[in-house]
Amino acid sequence: MNLNKKNIFFILSIIVSVVCLWLFVKNIKWSLLGNALREANYWFIIPTLILSLLFFAVRTLRWQGLLSHIKSIPMINLLSITCIGFMANNILPARVGEVLRPFLLYKKEGVKFSTSVATVIVERIFDMLSLILFTVVVIALLPHPSATNHNPSVQVSPHEVNTIKESIIPSLKKWTEVFAVIGVLTTVSLFLVIIRPDFFRKILLKLCSFLPHKFKDKTMEFYESFVYGLRILENKAQTLWILALSFLIWIIAGAEIYLLGFSFHIHLPFVGACLIAVCLALAIALPQAPGYIGVFHIAILKSLDIFGIQATAAQSYAIILWAISVLPSIVLGFLFLWREGIAFREVVRLEEEIAEGKLEELEGITKETPH
Repeated sequence: MNLNKKNIFFILSIIVSVVCLWLFVKNIKWSLLGNALREANYWFIIPTLILSLLFFAVRTLRWQGLLSHIKSIPMINLLSITCIGFMANNILPARVGEVLRPFLLYKKEGVKFSTSVATVIVERIFDMLSLILFTVVVIALLPHPSATNHNPSVQVSPHEVNTIKESIIPSLKKWTEVFAVIGVLTTVSLFLVIIRPDFFRKILLKLCSFLPHKFKDKTMEFYESFVYGLRILENKAQTLWILALSFLIWIIAGAEIYLLGFSFHIHLPFVGACLIAVCLALAIALPQAPGYIGVFHIAILKSLDIFGIQATAAQSYAIILWAISVLPSIVLGFLFLWREGIAFREVVRLEEEIAEGKLEELEGITKETPH
């Protein structure tokens, strides 16, 4: 195997997933796990799946808002592109879905590829900023050890989770402060770019002066598109709307975790479920195999341990939550591929182009792809 950048990253991702999967399964008591899965109340999967679909709808609505100053695009078209992108992320390496979405947007709607990429980057920035805000609120609302732990006259259900491990609170607050600083710096940087685009253009030109003309031109072209994508922030009302939708996305993620807990008699406080959503979001940002195998599972297991959830219940819960989070997006992605008349081999070919660093050829690929 040729150990180029693509293969090294792929091997690293696989190693991370394999290690996490081993950590997840090494202490599984299979007979107890089987009993837990058989005894689960699967009726709660229905509202959890509905929330999962709502998650895609809200993300699509937010992307529509980010594109509003560029072009008005029907919701169904953006939903199709969003689902295909998530499907690609779940079954192909290199997070190809992040580039597949602007590629399809160029193909379907004629939005310039670099501009489309810029909106996806801005979308990720909103994800980060809203996650920071969400984390601060969640940690502030976390239940602390209460008098119920020390007062024998107060009866607590054996399945009810009222407290969080006290030892973890200082660490959580410490990381929240780090996230807050990152969020402030990112926000200030974005608005500075909007206010003084020419100033930062000159700085970027100096930094790129040693690059070949081809790469320098591409970099500057991307900068112009990125600034264009950021212009949505000039509209205060639209910015607040997008931030609200971003916050709602994390609330939905917490609600999914909260509802599914009842299937396994895990009665987390809602704010506890939101904390698990935060931990999961941070975990799946790591390099890993497609589908978040292993990393997803160990993140849920360790997060539930914060609340003292028994290992077998946590393991069975993690397996079902992973299936609900990943499999529907794959099915929806293939359905929308069929709707768009795009062969899966075209998606695979795009992944190969991305891995080889041939993004400049994407517009040419688009012209060859049948509608």
